[in-house]
Amino acid sequence: MGLPIAASACDLPAERPSFIDVQEKPDFDTATFAALVAQAIGDRYMGYAVTLRGENGRIIAQVNHGYARTPCESGGEQRFNGRTEAAIGSVSKVLTAATVINRAETLQSVSLDDRFQDYLPRRWQGELDTSLQPVTLRNLLQHRAGFAKSGKTIWDHAFTLQERYQLGAETYIVRAQNIATGANACVPEPVTKRCYANTSFALWNVSAASLVPTKWAQIEDGFAPGEITYDSYLQVHAYNRYRDIVEKTLFEPVGVTGGCNTFSDPARGALYYNGPMDEAGTDRTEVGKPCAIGGWFLSTRALSKVVHRIVSTREVVNDNHELMFSADDDRLVFASRPRTNDGRAVSHNGSRWGGQATAEVVVFPNGFVAAAIANSRPANEGVGLRKALIDGYNAARGPS
Repeated sequence: MGLPIAASACDLPAERPSFIDVQEKPDFDTATFAALVAQAIGDRYMGYAVTLRGENGRIIAQVNHGYARTPCESGGEQRFNGRTEAAIGSVSKVLTAATVINRAETLQSVSLDDRFQDYLPRRWQGELDTSLQPVTLRNLLQHRAGFAKSGKTIWDHAFTLQERYQLGAETYIVRAQNIATGANACVPEPVTKRCYANTSFALWNVSAASLVPTKWAQIEDGFAPGEITYDSYLQVHAYNRYRDIVEKTLFEPVGVTGGCNTFSDPARGALYYNGPMDEAGTDRTEVGKPCAIGGWFLSTRALSKVVHRIVSTREVVNDNHELMFSADDDRLVFASRPRTNDGRAVSHNGSRWGGQATAEVVVFPNGFVAAAIANSRPANEGVGLRKALIDGYNAARGPS
């Protein structure tokens, strides 16, 4: 759990610090983009940053606003900017997908069309529900593995990762709860229907670690009964291997750093706030916690640089490049496909701690990449990060 940071009583300044920097771009009004984004988001968050990269990877618009740490904090004020590290939540799935696709394309013995059952730990393979046995590695990336978004039941029991792959039909229990409460939920069907689910990528973390079978077999054989269970032992090792693979595949080649459940540079780390008027923030770092699927802490400059490389080159994803950024239902990983004046973008959002951390990454039809990160729950009125980015892009791009 995060710890509140002690702060002396004070009043936040009525006017928040704000910074905009743009580079001129033919056929795209960067000043309009930045101004509209800043106007739309306003003071909804304690602090946020937006980085927009052009098709060549250069930053063409940077918008910074508010505080990573307020003037009321004992350590003093820290303004939110493009180098501030903060949690990106489920935007981490984009990093996961790119990494594991790279592994599958690089290793001749692996195909995305292999059954994901074959890459589970040995003890798990025989426990997989029969309805999930046809599911492939590709289906996991497409959110077609047969899992519901939530694992909670009408008895308010939250299924563990192991229970979800063992039961299979747990999705129908979840659906019964959603019907009873009037929620409009996606009813998953393995292989055939796309339903967003964290479980799909939690299993990918384990599968990614096992893509080097010899080393993974050694890890499995190294388990000894004790204070930690077999399942927990496997997940700790899987998540640590996952972190190492992401750093070597995505971060190191472009010279960026990021932390998982902690900051790579504490001096640039954001605190998290209940709202834009909250004076005291919470430190959410958890040093030593395994690197789970939503655990990455990055800056907007780093996130946009990593994603732009995935978009603009075939160095990370080659054979499946079009599918990763496709706007149809066969696309890999990206949850949304918002309309723009010149086609459809693909985007993914993330949130943690009840909305105290919020992030968005958007890949536009023309190859531009935008990343936005905020560190508080939003004020009630106003637009979200995605809509601000899409509206700013449309206005700057003009009619198609």
